[in-house]
Amino acid sequence: MLCEICRKNKVSFTIVSLSGSKMKEIYLCEDCTMLNSKPAIYEPESNLLRRKCSNCGLEQKIARDALHNNSFNSISFFGCPVCYSDFHDELIPFLRRLHGSIKHRGKIVKRSGNSVKDRKNELISCFQHVSTIAPEASWMQGNGPDLDVVISTRIRLARNLDGHLFSSIADESELKDISDTVEYALSDLKSCNYLQNACIINLGEVDSVNRELMIERHLISRDLAEKKGTRKIIIGSEEILSIMLNEEDHIRLQVIGSGLQIKELWSIINNIDDELGYKVNYAFLPDYGYLTTCPSNVGTGLRVSVMFHIPALAGTRDGNKILSSVSDMGYAIRGLYGEGSQVTGSFYQISNEVTLGQTEEEIIENIQSIALQILDHERKARRSLLKKR
Repeated sequence: MLCEICRKNKVSFTIVSLSGSKMKEIYLCEDCTMLNSKPAIYEPESNLLRRKCSNCGLEQKIARDALHNNSFNSISFFGCPVCYSDFHDELIPFLRRLHGSIKHRGKIVKRSGNSVKDRKNELISCFQHVSTIAPEASWMQGNGPDLDVVISTRIRLARNLDGHLFSSIADESELKDISDTVEYALSDLKSCNYLQNACIINLGEVDSVNRELMIERHLISRDLAEKKGTRKIIIGSEEILSIMLNEEDHIRLQVIGSGLQIKELWSIINNIDDELGYKVNYAFLPDYGYLTTCPSNVGTGLRVSVMFHIPALAGTRDGNKILSSVSDMGYAIRGLYGEGSQVTGSFYQISNEVTLGQTEEEIIENIQSIALQILDHERKARRSLLKKR
């Protein structure tokens, strides 16, 4: 008889639990009984099995049917890169449901073998420390391509440093170490024009009004604005490039431009990511790709968001069908400020949800194709309104 958890080893132990007058027997092998040198805890009332990461100690819960299917009941985030190894078997079916794939196909880390952390004391930060931002956002100037329908394009990459706890559970000293390591590494990127004359802002020293302004300018997330501990934002000239430090992930690289500029912006952020990857050791596994706090971002860690203004489509039945079909294809449709915001004024943000199992180029091509189709439909709907009404 095989163990009910791993389905590989022979049963060595039978665990009996009581819930009222009902008795439940679980048949486990020795390894699964002594996970992390502690027995797994089965909760008969909620039908959950609890396990902990051997490195960070973060607990995850596995549903009752996972005793046969090995999948998470629910998961919001991991605590460190080791979680991906410790929960490998349980994670596989979860990723398959979430991304439709369990194998990273995007670019791989090219390690330099000379981490900036080892010579951090030799480097000097070149960023100007400020507490407010200047009105220089080029994407707000309204001079991009296809601006009649597409307000802006934004691309984000999520990255974490190997050997560190993720930001969600790291203490203040580790958050500061992470922030300093990335800041000095970025200071060492001599060839990055978008970091020239860049400034850095310690959000712990910024008042609520200026933090709200940064949210409105799409420079930081509300999550980063409200977090405690060391968290910073590096802003390049004209605000094309911004880099959040210690948000959900250690590093959130972001580029934003006016109008539809998916491929142009991807070229910018991809080069910066490659250069930074030579300076620091990204958390990366060949099967999973770039490791992120939330498995919804694992793999490429790539999010491409296009902000549309589609008043002609939004008010028609055909428009609702088009948006519904986009959602059915696995793309997120949100409001002006992304996740958690409501659609108002016919502004729609459309972004990819799948980050694993596709290359970066495939993600870029797919969302470019969808954006062009929506753009074409909106223009046709506008012409129809002008002609008939």
